[in-house]
Amino acid sequence: MRIKSLVLALTLMAAAPAQAGPAEDAAAAVASILDRFNAGDVDAFFQAHQDGATIVDEFAPFFWTGSGSAQHWAGDYARDAAARGITGGRVDHGAPIRAESDGASAYVVLPTVYRFVQRGRHMAGRGSMTFVMRHVGAGWLIASWTYSGAAPSPER
Repeated sequence: MRIKSLVLALTLMAAAPAQAGPAEDAAAAVASILDRFNAGDVDAFFQAHQDGATIVDEFAPFFWTGSGSAQHWAGDYARDAAARGITGGRVDHGAPIRAESDGASAYVVLPTVYRFVQRGRHMAGRGSMTFVMRHVGAGWLIASWTYSGAAPSPER
């Protein structure tokens, strides 16, 4: 009888759907934020940042922090892109390389490809984005993110 109970318990545990933990929830939030940004929902991107988030990216001034940092980053990106003839920028991403969380904060690393058109030429830069997330209310907000990658080159 005990063996039957054990087999039944193990079968039920294996059949039960896996519950996403905080690391998976934070990684899903990051993926959703990037997908919405790529779809043109810049306001959702801004709202996904806690005020004063720290951002490190590949164009000058390379570092943004303080109140409205996401908006300042976006303005500097737009100016840099215009000066270099860049249009259609997007960040494609894969499944997390790493996702860790203690429930209150999370660390998420995604492989990325930054794609854009520069003066009519399709370009791509492979890299990664690292996010630090904070759990606020019912969701996750970006406390910090960094883009790191190779210099973009013509995409074939």
